Amino acid sequence: MANSQQILEIKLDARNRLLKSERRGVTIQIRKDGFTLRAYLPSKTNPESDQTIQQRVPINLKADIKNLDEAERLAKRLSDEKIAGSFKWDNWLKNEEEETVELLKESRKVGDIIKRFEKDFWSAEDKDRNNNQNMAGWKQIEGYLLQMEKHKILNYENIVELANRSPNGSKKKADTAKHFLRLAKFAEIPNLKKLQEWATATQKAYRDDAKKRSRKRLKDEEYLYHARLLREDPTWGWALAAQLVFGTRTSEIWSIKPFEESGKIMAEVLTVPKSEQPSEWRITPALTQEWARSLDILNVYKELSIDKAEDYDSAILKTLNRRYTKWLAKKTNSAFQAYDLRHSYGFRTANMNINTASASKFMGHSEAIHTATYQKGYDKQDVLQTLNLLDQQQQQQQ
Repeated sequence: MANSQQILEIKLDARNRLLKSERRGVTIQIRKDGFTLRAYLPSKTNPESDQTIQQRVPINLKADIKNLDEAERLAKRLSDEKIAGSFKWDNWLKNEEEETVELLKESRKVGDIIKRFEKDFWSAEDKDRNNNQNMAGWKQIEGYLLQMEKHKILNYENIVELANRSPNGSKKKADTAKHFLRLAKFAEIPNLKKLQEWATATQKAYRDDAKKRSRKRLKDEEYLYHARLLREDPTWGWALAAQLVFGTRTSEIWSIKPFEESGKIMAEVLTVPKSEQPSEWRITPALTQEWARSLDILNVYKELSIDKAEDYDSAILKTLNRRYTKWLAKKTNSAFQAYDLRHSYGFRTANMNINTASASKFMGHSEAIHTATYQKGYDKQDVLQTLNLLDQQQQQQQ
């Protein structure tokens, strides 16, 4: 039989689902022993700013079933003020003479805080457990948080001790700092400023180290050499060749449908933008037709085939991509990464003087991204390659 607290949480969840269905942009939460509202609102210190951030609004109501109706009324009032542009912090911050709610001390144990944090995460208006991208994002966060024993107290010292188990400058240490800082902010732990400074420095160390480790871009002939060498691998050979030929994102490989029309090899590709569920297909040409033929690109073998947008599952693709990239690193001695093949395609479009509007459509991103990525990185190697291609074109015209 459910106790009163469980009944309260069930009823509160129902109210929040109703608010979410009405697109109110406001959530009712239990904070310690009282109700509070959460919404994207102007800064308290700079209310004239156009930028909004997620914040809590105190409503001075004890977390009790009898107060749910009033909490919902205040949530709708806050929503109406946001929409009308009439929200002001002064109207919501309680006066000194108002009755104060006696707050109970919440558990500082990691396991208890993670439970509260998970509930807070999924209560956001833009989060849905049935969305694969949302679920994959939560699983990644949870994977880091569960590294710390649940019985431990969440504090600065325990977070740093956990992170220091990973090498300095490593991605794992940087991500541990990032995710535990988010949890610490949620729990409002002591020494939060000190933790913020440490987490910022830890993530900067990773970025600085990554810049030192960045590899020089290979020549197209070197990428082609590896693709030809590994083409006969029964599991991943075609995937490597296809990514080189069509310049796709790694998650898009499994949707590539090559075809030949009017003597030219092209492919239909499901566009997978970052942090979005894919829905659109694009046509991408093999920029170098001879490569497509020599790599037998029309003879398809994929470990997984995505035939329609509904087949895309980010959780499954994450595992598949990890296996593919580990295989590539082992076979090439980490000479390059899978995503470098996409970049080589982007630079190839510039070398071949393909206009930005067309090139960006081939690659499934905006013209602004294409310009920023490939014109910014255009170097002497690209200039020489462009001049050689121009010489070849002029000789063919003579």
